[in-house]
Formats: sequence, structure tokens, C-alpha cells
Amino acid sequence: MSKQQTYLASALLLLALLNLVEGRHPFDFFDESYDEFVDCLNANNLTHDEYEQFESFENKANLLQDKVELKYKCNIDCQLQRQPLKWLNQKGRMDLQLMNATQEAGDSITRCMAGAPDEQCEYSFKLVMCAYQANHPVIDFDDEEDDDVDELETDYDYLHTTAQIISD
Repeated sequence: MSKQQTYLASALLLLALLNLVEGRHPFDFFDESYDEFVDCLNANNLTHDEYEQFESFENKANLLQDKVELKYKCNIDCQLQRQPLKWLNQKGRMDLQLMNATQEAGDSITRCMAGAPDEQCEYSFKLVMCAYQANHPVIDFDDEEDDDVDELETDYDYLHTTAQIISD
């Protein structure tokens, strides 16, 4: 491959990666029920329209620069506390093990969270932003449920096969 071809391939790969990052949103992982989502909106005196505007891709730069009113941060804390996959321990502080963070993402999140505010809403919002910036993986809960079924069948086959071998 020539230098020009290598350069072009690298540029295309970089462009593709930038598009992937651009397509992500800090709140992609939220998976609470609709009723819980509405409860959080009501608890923080937010309407659906206000929240949609807040979480829009057009507002992402403001989110990343922490230009966010406290009521929105409290709504994020409320949603974070209701997630099936917990990120916070019983004291409301991050738990990288509960988050199932990779070593690389965990190190990045820890550095980002250094000096995080004590106030719970501010803290939770910063954690979500730090996780996003660390490319903390987005969990696809629908796929995870399918994986559990596959694992069960695999475990059963393994046990059945092992029993066959032992009895022979």
C-alpha cells in the first residue's frame, strides 16, 4: 500500500470514528421504566418538552460544558438512581465495579471525578458526563436478556455432555 493510500485509509477510519462519537449521547444508557422517568420529571418540575430540549443533540455541547440548571442535574440523579444497572453505592457515590467499567474507562472516570462536587445532583451529573467522555460502554439491555437465554442453553448442553462422558 502506498503512502497516499495509507493516509487516505487512515483519514477515512478517523472520520468514521468521529461519526460514531458524534452519534453517541451521554444519556444513551438510561433504561428506567417510563413511569419512573415521568416520576423523575414530576419530582423536578420538568415537562416532557423541557426534557427533550435538554437531552437533544443540539444541547450536547452545553451538557459537556456543564451549562445546566440544577433541576436538570437532579433529574439525571433521579434517573441514575433508578437504573437496573447501578452506578452508585448506598452512599450515592460512584462504584466502578457496579458500573462494570473497563480498567481504561475506570481510570478515566476516576481522573475526571477528582474534585467532584459533594452535592448529590451535581455529583451524579458529573459522573454521567465523565462516563460519557471515557466512552463507558452503553449497555443494550434487550441483547443482554437474549444472552442470558443463550448462556442457559449452553450451560445445559455442557452439563448434559459432561454427564454423557462420565457415564460412558
